[in-house]
Amino acid sequence: MPISKYFSVVGSVLLVILFLCNALFHEDTEQVSSRSTLVARDGAGTDELRLTEDVTPADRVKETFAMFVPGDAKHQRDMARQFARAVKPQA
Repeated sequence: MPISKYFSVVGSVLLVILFLCNALFHEDTEQVSSRSTLVARDGAGTDELRLTEDVTPADRVKETFAMFVPGDAKHQRDMARQFARAVKPQA
C-alpha cells in the first residue's frame, strides 16, 4: 500500500472518529459561553470575579506573573537534580 493511500485512509478514519465524538459528547455552546465570561479575577487579590470586558491587558499580565515565585525556577532545577541522583542506579 503506498504511503499516500495509507495516510488518506488513516486521516479519513480519524476524521470520522472526531465527528462521532463531537456528536456524542457535544456541550451546549450557550452554557460554555456563559461560563467563559466570568474568568478573570481581580488583580488586587480579592476573590471577586469581574467580567472579561473590565479586565485590561496590564491586569492580565500582572495576574499571570503574580502566579510565579521569584526563586521557583532554581527550586525546580534543584529538585530535578535530587530526583536524578535518587533514581540513578548504584554501581
